[in-house]
Amino acid sequence: MVLLKLRTPSRAEFCSRALAFRGFGMAPSQDPLYAGLGQAVRIGTELLAALIVGGGLGWAVDAYLLESDPWGLVVGVVFGLAAGIRSVYRSVQRWQVAVDNSNNRE
Repeated sequence: MVLLKLRTPSRAEFCSRALAFRGFGMAPSQDPLYAGLGQAVRIGTELLAALIVGGGLGWAVDAYLLESDPWGLVVGVVFGLAAGIRSVYRSVQRWQVAVDNSNNRE
């Protein structure tokens, strides 16, 4: 009978291997098309999520609290749009700072 002796990896070794497996150890793409495409998808997703959450909360206020048929939904969508635009603006500002910092290093 052959017994296998398994070595338990340390926590740091396990974390580094897990991050590398998930793709975090990979260098970011240097192709500007893919970087811009990823940013565009992120911005679109943030804006859509904010609209859905705002509309959903407005609908819930209409349906369960105030019974003011379309106005809660309208206000919720407007607040969701404002929150989405704010989130997109902050995201673009962070991205611009990162691009400026990478250009200064070169």
